[in-house]
Amino acid sequence: MKKQSSVVWGISIGAAIGYGASWAMDWATGWYLERQSETSKRREQEVAPGGAPVLAGRKLAGWMGREISDEEAARIGFVVHRSLGVAYGITAAAFARAGAPPLRAGIATGAAAFVLVDEGVVGTLFTPPPWAYPIESHLRGAIGHLAYGVAAGTMLASAHRLGVLSP
Repeated sequence: MKKQSSVVWGISIGAAIGYGASWAMDWATGWYLERQSETSKRREQEVAPGGAPVLAGRKLAGWMGREISDEEAARIGFVVHRSLGVAYGITAAAFARAGAPPLRAGIATGAAAFVLVDEGVVGTLFTPPPWAYPIESHLRGAIGHLAYGVAAGTMLASAHRLGVLSP
């Protein structure tokens, strides 16, 4: 395979892995949310009515000069969430192609996404600051990103073993 097509293939595999890993993250955060205290859920709704995806969707639409419904904001937030998952997968695949152990590449990417994006950028640009949320919200995010990283790393390892993602 030519170098250029090899890079495109690696990006494609990483995107697919990121998309799949984002579903694993959703499962893990949903699992945790079911166990989260009612007090912390209420506090989170007070701080971020509709949740971070709705707030992000509203903010993005506002930057475009549009007012939108909660449903439209949630759809935009969902697309942003999946797009970030895909981008993280591409990043993890690039690390694995550069020689990082696949599981380590996945987990490191998930951890970096949690710290830099969820706790950093999202809290700075789209939602109230991180310290406004209950600790359980942060734990849910950490668990979700860990699940993302393990899922991505496992898929990267499988892709590597199958020879579809090699350096």
